[in-house]
Amino acid sequence: MVNVEVLKEFELFKGLAEDSLPKIAELCHLYTMREGDRIFAEGTRARDIHLCRSGKVDIAIWMGQPWNRNIAVHRAERGEVFGWSALVAPYIYTASAECVESGEEMRLKGTELLSLFGNNPDIGYSIMENLSSNISLRLTQTRQRLVSEWLSSAWPTNSSAWGEPGKR
Repeated sequence: MVNVEVLKEFELFKGLAEDSLPKIAELCHLYTMREGDRIFAEGTRARDIHLCRSGKVDIAIWMGQPWNRNIAVHRAERGEVFGWSALVAPYIYTASAECVESGEEMRLKGTELLSLFGNNPDIGYSIMENLSSNISLRLTQTRQRLVSEWLSSAWPTNSSAWGEPGKR
């Protein structure tokens, strides 16, 4: 079990009542992350929520067209959640996560956390409110990163990879 003081370091648990934290701490498990470890892959079943306790994790999405490679859209650091897809249907990771600086992460089973929400709606509401803010921020970051990548790329401007000009 994780100490409740550790949970206070994470934005995901901001605003929770003090007596809620031990219920969450019971569900947390610590894992070591090593540089180069793939923590999860885009498109696979999301079973765990991941929280970066130390180290750094790149979050990347596969872009077949026009680049045919992974694009890192975020770097999760201490105190950040990643792998939130275990709380959101259809429970499939929308990106991949790779450790780029060794550290430690906490994992919570998505099904266990959702069950806790069902029995404690106040906990569920607070966490999902925090999570939705995080998801919104990540969408903005992803859009900015892809625009930056597109502007710096050398692929032809007449390419139909993004649709025909004037028909978007």
